Amino acid sequence: MGAKKAIFKLLSVLCLIGFYFTILIGIFAILLHLSFIWDADSALSKSFGKFEPIFSYLELHFYQEPNLYMEKSFMVLSLISITTMILTALLFLRLMYKLLKNIYKDSLFMYENVSIIFKLGLTYLILGTAFTYTDGLLLSKALSALDITNAEIQSSNLSYIDSITWGIVLIILASALKTAVHAVEENKKTI
Repeated sequence: MGAKKAIFKLLSVLCLIGFYFTILIGIFAILLHLSFIWDADSALSKSFGKFEPIFSYLELHFYQEPNLYMEKSFMVLSLISITTMILTALLFLRLMYKLLKNIYKDSLFMYENVSIIFKLGLTYLILGTAFTYTDGLLLSKALSALDITNAEIQSSNLSYIDSITWGIVLIILASALKTAVHAVEENKKTI
């Protein structure tokens, strides 16, 4: 086994481990959100401590929990954000596991890999965009709860454009790979 193949095998195993680890983290995060949405005064909710949403680009800690964090609509938006983040991560890890396993066993130039890269593009385009957009909404709402004197913070919620761009690039890559795979298959038939 060559060194490159060993690296692809190791990376595929790491993606599979990451997939199962993300499932565990996801179950915990969704349970946390649901407990605060349904009954914030329950023993389960209190065992989690205070509700603090997760923002992907910064850490925001209030000395006193703002009223915004107690609003059900904010908690639901946080649940949607965390769910789309987890689904994006799970699909990415699962698809990368399959892609790396295929590269390890055969090569990149397989029709199955075209489908995998296309699905990766759709994952980024749909779920990735949904996550970054809802995460940006959460961040804007939380920043509006800050009490700042002598300054103003503005947050543009355009980070989802990255996900759209990556999704389109991966779909174009899948299309190019399909042409390359077709050429490789035709070459195999003529030899």
